[in-house]
Amino acid sequence: MSYNYTVQKRKANRISYRIVGIVFLMITILQFITLIKGYTSHIMLTAIFSGALGFYGMYLFLMSFRKQAFDISYKFSEEGMLVTHKYGETSYSYDEIEFITMVIPDESLIYYMLNIKAGKEIYAIPFTNKREYCEKIYEFVNSRIKKKEE
Repeated sequence: MSYNYTVQKRKANRISYRIVGIVFLMITILQFITLIKGYTSHIMLTAIFSGALGFYGMYLFLMSFRKQAFDISYKFSEEGMLVTHKYGETSYSYDEIEFITMVIPDESLIYYMLNIKAGKEIYAIPFTNKREYCEKIYEFVNSRIKKKEE
C-alpha cells in the first residue's frame, strides 16, 4: 500500500517574488548612490534601512529558487518517503524521519497540514478539502517511524 500526493505551486508566485526582490535591490542601490553623492541627511539611518531592504530583497529573490517553491510530489510507501521535486528526487527511510505532526488550525477550516522532519529538511504539506486523506497518511507514516524513548 502506498499514498501519493502532489502539492501544486503557481509560477506567478515565483515570478512576483523575484520581481519584488529585484525592486528592493534596485531601491537599495539607488539609496546607496545617494548616500555616496551626499544628497541625504541621516546617513546612518538610511544606510541601515537600505541594507535591511537589500538583504530582504536578496532573500526573496534567492528563496524563489528553492525546491519548495516548485511542484513537489510525495510518495509514502512501505519502504519510506520519496520526494520528487524540480531538482531531482530525495528518498527517506522511516528511520530518517524524526517526527510527523498533523496541524488542524480549526475544525471549521477546510485545510490541514502535515509537518514532516526528515534529515535536515522540514516539509509542510498542505491538504485542502482532503481531511480523510491527510489523516490516512499521518497514521500510515506515524505507525512506521521510530519513536524515541524518553
